[in-house]
Amino acid sequence: MKKTTKTTAKLKPTQRLSLFFFRKPRTTALIWLTITLLGVASYTTLLKREGFPSVNSPFAIAQGSYIVNDPAKVDHDVAKPLNDYLLKQEGIKNVQTQSYGNFYTAIVSYKDNTNAETRSPELQQAIAKNNTLPEQATLSIDAYKFGYTTRGDNIVISFYSNRTASTEELVGQAKQASAFLKSQNLSLVKDVSVIDPYEKAVNPQTGQAELTQKTFDRYGERKDDISKFYTTVVIGVMAQPNADKIELGNQVSGAVDKLNNDSRFKDFHAVISASDAPQIKTEINELQQALLEGLAAILIVSSIVIAIRASFITVVSMATVVIVTNAAMYLIGYSLNTITLFALILGLALIVDDTIIMVEAIDSQRRKHNDPTKAVSVATGKISRAMIAATSTAALSFVPLIFVGGILGSFIRAIPITIIISLVVSLGVALIFIPLFARYLLLGKKQMGTSSRAEAAASIEAKIALFISKPMLWAKNSRKKLTGVGLVAVIIGIGFIMGGGYLFSKVTFNIFPPAKDSDQMSVALTFAPNTDIERAQAITDDADKIIAKSLNTNFVKASYYGQADIQKAILQIDLVSYNDRSITAPQLIEQLKGDFKSFNEAAVEVGQIDAGPPGSAFTAQVESGTNREASIRLAEDMTRYLKTVELKRPDGTIAKISSVSVSNSSIYNRKDSKQYIEVTAKYVDTDTTTLLTITKSAVQKAFPESKVQSYGLASDALGFDFGQESENQDSFKTLAIAFPILLVVIYVLLAFQFKSMLQPLLIFLAIPFSLFGITLGLFLTDNAFSFFAALGFFALIGLSIKNTILLTDYANQSRRAGMDAVDAAHEALAERFRPLIATSLTAIASLIPLAITSPFWEGLAVVLVGGLLSSTFLVLTVFPYYYLGSEFLRSRINRKKGISWVVLTVALLILLPKLAAPAALLAPFLAALIVMLVGKLFRRKK
Repeated sequence: MKKTTKTTAKLKPTQRLSLFFFRKPRTTALIWLTITLLGVASYTTLLKREGFPSVNSPFAIAQGSYIVNDPAKVDHDVAKPLNDYLLKQEGIKNVQTQSYGNFYTAIVSYKDNTNAETRSPELQQAIAKNNTLPEQATLSIDAYKFGYTTRGDNIVISFYSNRTASTEELVGQAKQASAFLKSQNLSLVKDVSVIDPYEKAVNPQTGQAELTQKTFDRYGERKDDISKFYTTVVIGVMAQPNADKIELGNQVSGAVDKLNNDSRFKDFHAVISASDAPQIKTEINELQQALLEGLAAILIVSSIVIAIRASFITVVSMATVVIVTNAAMYLIGYSLNTITLFALILGLALIVDDTIIMVEAIDSQRRKHNDPTKAVSVATGKISRAMIAATSTAALSFVPLIFVGGILGSFIRAIPITIIISLVVSLGVALIFIPLFARYLLLGKKQMGTSSRAEAAASIEAKIALFISKPMLWAKNSRKKLTGVGLVAVIIGIGFIMGGGYLFSKVTFNIFPPAKDSDQMSVALTFAPNTDIERAQAITDDADKIIAKSLNTNFVKASYYGQADIQKAILQIDLVSYNDRSITAPQLIEQLKGDFKSFNEAAVEVGQIDAGPPGSAFTAQVESGTNREASIRLAEDMTRYLKTVELKRPDGTIAKISSVSVSNSSIYNRKDSKQYIEVTAKYVDTDTTTLLTITKSAVQKAFPESKVQSYGLASDALGFDFGQESENQDSFKTLAIAFPILLVVIYVLLAFQFKSMLQPLLIFLAIPFSLFGITLGLFLTDNAFSFFAALGFFALIGLSIKNTILLTDYANQSRRAGMDAVDAAHEALAERFRPLIATSLTAIASLIPLAITSPFWEGLAVVLVGGLLSSTFLVLTVFPYYYLGSEFLRSRINRKKGISWVVLTVALLILLPKLAAPAALLAPFLAALIVMLVGKLFRRKK
């Protein structure tokens, strides 16, 4: 009894944890069953369904009327005092207004940590109390809500007549229809109301109330092989907070069917023109399919690489991680949406490490021991530290994404949190439940001991590992030979890294590039100055005919969502699913652009609607408050310049501008109280970030401050506003700043775990080893380096470092057992080859379905697959030689010299890129050489 206690005391905490649950199979099985049932219930019932996570918008929309038929007067009497007042208020970041003949709108941007929902009504009351605006001017300030309309409707119902009916009649009937829908006991609906295209206001000149049409709408659909557009009025539906969008869609759809069957509306028809429900169903089905295909791929790959029984344990364990993560998501208040589902799929590639490493370790030890308990104990002892190190670094890799700010940060924050949860869960499953599964599938009497049948793949893997190790074993007893093969390995590694650097210069940079295909597109019509509402509707009807004819059988439905006005009309078009059509959305866009070439009634822009934020246009703003005529002249000259300028990218290619326009002179724009004229340029190409940067540089060079002054304007009258792109760039800079900080944190963690200052840097080699595969993958698939590619790179840090951690940790164990460096490196490669190959191949296999089925996530999947292939190949073939070099340095450099080496390496990394980027790769070696030479000089002096 005393002997057992003594033996148990020597066990690592992880060994004691695994053995505790392994020895209590019934209790462990009950725990597994309980959390699995909670996870299944969370996924199927408890988690609400959304398109994207609910986020608080930092914006408000202020709008109203002032019936004077003069945009300049609306700007002077309403927009300017509104700007001046709001900018003095607490929590306001900036204000932009547009003034029309009888109306005005304003976008109010709040500072971080300001609640738009509560602050907006407070501001409206304060403005009314202080008589900031003329008595005849109306005003409403509402927090902007993400939805299909400016007020944030979750569902849009287009209401039209089967016969000829005026807009006034449609509005009246639509209000009755709205009341009917409200009476249908829709528990998930907060409000149903008509978006009235008319607005009543008092004319300050006559004192009489006037009814003026402000907006209009059209709805188009394809039925019986005919595409037809109708004059419509929009009924908006707002959901209750935290409503499940699929259930909401089902409720409203049922109520609309009842409305259409009611005799009171026999001459009218209502149709849901916009709803999250169909898209959510499609995305969930698509991602669920990718998830199941990923698990199936893992089952097949692990069956080949490890063993059939072991592969079942791997898949059951990974499914357990996914299910338990769903339960955790429910407990912290997350929903099931595109972002969290994607995080689960991405998590497959990460959680496979812990599960396969543990399964392979037990599978390996069962052949060496007859006692299942001993096999579990030894397996856990050998790999637990490497597992904890790998999981910790993988989790840390995602921490910077939690701190990305703005709307983008709010949307994607669920990705790092979900993945970190899944990584922690995977470590727990590996240590607690995998031994339980192994007890019944791997550790039976017939499977234990040296007499158990070895898998066919094991001998092949052993031969490959031996083949890789042959050069170092051949050179083992000769320093010259060992130095020679080591230098060859170093040169190969550096060659791949430099090749990756060269290819990176060929890859475009775009923070949010458009996807290769989409199920939605848009057509934006911009009307000429002084266009009235009747003329705008007539032009829109002509454009709708072209759209219906051009898209033909690819057209499903379309709507302006009740937001078309005298300035612009933007049609949102639903296409046939890209899985069911032979032509892509970009090809349809080019086709439609060609059909609109001879359309002169309005400026037309055709674009693709993606899941990410839309690409920003180049926007220059010329301050016009003191001299509007001079500002217009400068804007027109800038327009002519942009139409003829040759914009050259850093790689030498020429960028093309598709259109340039000056803002409607009959509409007055203000930003932060300053009136301005706007010049907008749009591009043929899609590398938005690069295009905006080079266009801004070209304009600043062509119109320096001295030239701006020559127009009679202030030297700083020319400014730029890239909207969402500016915020996206700030978010991207956050990642760039976070990357070196992340490396420092991981370095400290690894230095503590490996009790070495050199080996963490050795482990970091996996990161540059992945660069060649990343850049080659992006280049071959024509994907830009984007925000989501960067997200893939952060995920890759944990995945690639895991490989070098495995080899380094096992080699260290062999060294402590008395082996020399060469034998230790060979032993590590021989013993860890199988789990290393298994984890990398299964991670790649789990990502391939995502890359194939989802155009939006393709770039990220390419980064991970390409990076893993490159990193795994180099870690297997050349990393062992880098390990030998590090062991040589460790034997000759003490702790004091080690610190000097680290400091010198960092200094060289900062200095050398300024001289030549490839030279930075030699920094660690140059630093080591300098330290050794200085050490020799000091010894000679003594």
